[in-house]
Amino acid sequence: MSKDVSFIREREQVLLLAGVEGREILDIGAGPLARIAVSRHDCFVTSVDTSKEALEQAEQDAVEHGVAEKISFEQEDAADLSYGDETFDIGICFCALHHIPEDLREAVVRELFRVVYERMVIAEFTPEGFGEFHADSSHAPVDLAWLEAVLAGLGEVSVHPLGTINAYVIRKR
Repeated sequence: MSKDVSFIREREQVLLLAGVEGREILDIGAGPLARIAVSRHDCFVTSVDTSKEALEQAEQDAVEHGVAEKISFEQEDAADLSYGDETFDIGICFCALHHIPEDLREAVVRELFRVVYERMVIAEFTPEGFGEFHADSSHAPVDLAWLEAVLAGLGEVSVHPLGTINAYVIRKR
């Protein structure tokens, strides 16, 4: 049996935890989450990434699935977003934080919190999950104790283990 490296089930679980139905969503790190969100839930998504190629690939995926009209793909620096405070109902960062340089990760978390009105969800690999899926990667794993401490400084955190991924939900309202 092969590994599901697309994590479709986990993405859907994160979307359910986030409560995206009928909401405006900010998705940090272009990938299939935006397409899944709009195809299974009545929501609108702004998907941001620094990589033009990742954005183009995600947009093509959305076009192929007939949902591109409900997704905006924008090149943004997640550590310094151009959006105003509380622009989006919900923010999601699905397994993208480990792609960000360690010295910018806290800024990304704080920016995501700044631009959301209701809640945010950050999903990241457990140490075992990172080792299984990114062992040969140049990316550094996210220290989950550090992440939970940073998030606790923003509000009440609930942790949801999803196998090789943990999802952290922080509610503002």
